[in-house]
Amino acid sequence: MQRSFRLTRVLVLTLFVLSAVFYFVSKTYVNSMNISLSVEESQLSDEIAQKEQTVEELQNEVNTLQEKGRLLGMLDNQVSDHENNIYVMND
Repeated sequence: MQRSFRLTRVLVLTLFVLSAVFYFVSKTYVNSMNISLSVEESQLSDEIAQKEQTVEELQNEVNTLQEKGRLLGMLDNQVSDHENNIYVMND
């Protein structure tokens, strides 16, 4: 009876130690994954912010180019328009 009690105690202690080791290993792994995902999220948000800024600048440029007078001004009077919105390129 004493021998089986001692064997049970050793098995319980071994199981407890293995559980504690598994807990600390898994906790360390999850924390490292969390850190790496946070870094990746930060990089992606920076990239998204840059792309949003580029899109905004391009939209402003398109809006500016849609103005007829601005576009004709950029062509240095090489194009003229008539009353029916016909554009003529001067040589």
